[in-house]
Amino acid sequence: MKCAFKGLMVVLLVAMQFTAGAQLPVSVENLTDEQLMQLVSKYQLSGLSEVELDAKAREYGIPSDQVLILKKRLAVLQGSGGLTGENTSFNNKTNSYVLRDKVFTKGPSRKEDSLGILNVFGSEIFDNADLSFEPNLNIATPANYVIGVNDQLVIDVYGVSDNTSKLKVTTEGDIRFPKYGPIKVAGLTVDEARVKIKNALTRIYPGIASGSVHVQVAIGQTRSIQVSLIGEVRKPGRYTLSALATLMTALYASGGPNDIGTLRNVELVRNGKLIVSFDLYDFIMKADLSKNILLQDDDVIRIKPYETRVALRGAVKKQALFDVKPGESAADILAYAGGFADIAFKEMLRVTRLGQSSKEIISVKGNALAKFIFQSGDTLAVDKLSNLYANRVIVTGSVYHPGAYGIAQIPSLQELLTIARPREEAYYDRALLRRYKPDYTSSIINFNVRDALNGTFTLKLEREDSIHIYVRDELREKYTVTINGEVNNPGVYAFSENMTAQDVVLLANGYREGASLQKIEISRRLKTDGRDSDTSLYSVIKEINLANAGTSDLEFKLNPFDVISVRKSSTYKEQINVTVEGEVRYPGKYTLSASNERISDIIKRAGGLKSNAFTDGARLIRNVYVGISQSDASLLATKANLINKQSGRVVAPSAVNDSVLVNTLSDQQQLVSIRLTEALTNPGSKDDLFLEEGDILKIPKTIQTIQTFGMVNVPKQIIFHPGLTFKDAILESGGFSVNASRRHAYVVYPNGEVTPTRNFLFFRSYPRLKTGAEIYVPAKSERKKLTTGETIGLISGLTSVLGLVVILVNTK
Repeated sequence: MKCAFKGLMVVLLVAMQFTAGAQLPVSVENLTDEQLMQLVSKYQLSGLSEVELDAKAREYGIPSDQVLILKKRLAVLQGSGGLTGENTSFNNKTNSYVLRDKVFTKGPSRKEDSLGILNVFGSEIFDNADLSFEPNLNIATPANYVIGVNDQLVIDVYGVSDNTSKLKVTTEGDIRFPKYGPIKVAGLTVDEARVKIKNALTRIYPGIASGSVHVQVAIGQTRSIQVSLIGEVRKPGRYTLSALATLMTALYASGGPNDIGTLRNVELVRNGKLIVSFDLYDFIMKADLSKNILLQDDDVIRIKPYETRVALRGAVKKQALFDVKPGESAADILAYAGGFADIAFKEMLRVTRLGQSSKEIISVKGNALAKFIFQSGDTLAVDKLSNLYANRVIVTGSVYHPGAYGIAQIPSLQELLTIARPREEAYYDRALLRRYKPDYTSSIINFNVRDALNGTFTLKLEREDSIHIYVRDELREKYTVTINGEVNNPGVYAFSENMTAQDVVLLANGYREGASLQKIEISRRLKTDGRDSDTSLYSVIKEINLANAGTSDLEFKLNPFDVISVRKSSTYKEQINVTVEGEVRYPGKYTLSASNERISDIIKRAGGLKSNAFTDGARLIRNVYVGISQSDASLLATKANLINKQSGRVVAPSAVNDSVLVNTLSDQQQLVSIRLTEALTNPGSKDDLFLEEGDILKIPKTIQTIQTFGMVNVPKQIIFHPGLTFKDAILESGGFSVNASRRHAYVVYPNGEVTPTRNFLFFRSYPRLKTGAEIYVPAKSERKKLTTGETIGLISGLTSVLGLVVILVNTK
């Protein structure tokens, strides 16, 4: 309730201020939309042109800054549908230019010329929402302003007597001055009305004649006039404008000429007579608005279709369509476009003309543009300068100042090289100059750079000569040295003169911990001039010792492409770790003290076995391919592929490199069967295995069951007791399944040992069981059935054999 009361008080306060003619005590932007709509409805502010709105606001005493905000808010309300009714500008049949940017949504005028699409020159004026030709109501009324019906005159009488009167011109064309009567002013200019009113008021103000009383006449509020826009206009119709509106005001309100309307001959017709013909190009090119006269009520603005329209394309400052007046030449139209662009080819221009049945091309010389007359539809195309130089020579390569030079200033090869300055790494023995013949085939001239610089070799340059100075290092294989072995960053490094093996070690970030400095090998390429006899040598091997300071080996100079090999010391050993898990007193990871440390030794170091340790179930897990080389990996990959092909397995592509294969193989582990009881009972025996890096020794708790797997009816765990046999375990598992392969059954013991079923003729011996054993019964392999053809072939073969046997028996 408080908010509603506050809003109502604001509206009432604004209304009171409007009525009193004072300025607003609050800003329009603080009013809500509802309050603003109430204000507009009460004082009939909607449906007014911008000029009328300014006049109304001035009458009510609204400051100019508040008027601008009021216009913007009214435009928003009208655009969103907030203002409705017959008096709004959207429903009013009389057009108003206050919202022309909302009415005219069409883009710039565009017309197809003979080569494509261009804008019409000058049409952008009417598409610019920020450009307005609205008359300024805050200036003095022009002296030539013709007073009409509904104009308001402000008459100030001051001096001995002071009096101000605001009088509106009646429909009869007069004003009614108090205590005097009507004075005819319609059709008079402001200056003429001022003289007439002054003479009339002399009767009631005698001081006017003596000069003690003065009379001032001004326009307080201008009237609205109606003008018509016809012809090729974007939005033809009848428009209500301020009496101060000009020809350009009306054109802008209507959106200007349409696609075929001319901009060169806008006619203003008054009372059936042509008053003025306005050329928009005069305004654009010369800022000439002398013919932009004030409009009067019932004026008619007529825009005819263009007569001649041409297009300018290419290297001109403004590409557009231009309307051409009779007598204007190509030079005149080019001036409208701002002239040639800087890169224009001005010697010869090309005009495309639309003929009767086909297009035509007309070549126009640059100096003949002033005489060339266009036809409607012509397109003048201005080409760019070609990428051709009349006096250029080029130097590239190993110089400090490469680029193009002018032969007029630098006519000789010596001068050019002196200015370009070859670099220190340049190849001086030979350089090339490419020269083009008149038929544009090229020839090569070679020269020595030193001779050219000191004047021993002289050559006069010609247009488009191209000189290239080579870089010395680019003319040979890139010199490198290689270091491998026990360094931190082995690899290939750039070679430098006077480089030693120690320098390359530093480039490789130094030695590794286990590097041997006493025996470093350097292999060197063999060089031959082609005259030597064949040799069986591959390279020259040099051994150097870098361990002792002061030896000549420390200063041994390397050659390009030397390979340095740093070996690992034979006495250097890295730690080898194994893991003990399960039923020992101190399980964990242990480092082997020597290469001959066995299982029994590591059990002792782990504190011995716990009381519930199951020694028969102890297992050793070992990494199968630890530390294999690249060549070993390739060999294993070949072997694996061969095995897979023989077994019919699908193998992955062999595109995987050896390093990936090494990483994959190094992760593979395998179970090693051990007899821990025998190893602990007889330390050092064959059962007491030597340990290797990565070994995992697992000692489980005592197991009291066995387990069956595979082709039995009920795979299960069975409590072990002395005397339990293989067949007993199968019976407790429900017996063999239908497709069980009994002859291939086997037992895996807790320590990893495997014992298969033994078969002899019709006798079968199954393995004995131990606690923790696992029984595996595989499935029978599927036998391929013989096809009909194979069966017939087999029978035929047997028949032949039987026949042969019968023949042999009868023969005997």
